[in-house]
Amino acid sequence: MSENEIKVIKSIYALSDDIDYNLYEAIDIAEYAKLDKSTVDETITSLYDQGFLGECMSYEDDGMETYHLMDKALAFVEM
Repeated sequence: MSENEIKVIKSIYALSDDIDYNLYEAIDIAEYAKLDKSTVDETITSLYDQGFLGECMSYEDDGMETYHLMDKALAFVEM
């Protein structure tokens, strides 16, 4: 797992509410992780493809895109 993937997972975890849903968009994650937005966008795509993230809301449905950590990511963070 890359350093950016670890930063993004930990950032989503830190920004998540009690039911592990991220209420923030990629720009907020980028600010928290101190990464640029394009890096976070690429990393989110990679993590989603690997099964670490699931989508909560989409732009088409809610006007913003948010994610939740899958069990695989939660197990990694909570180690």
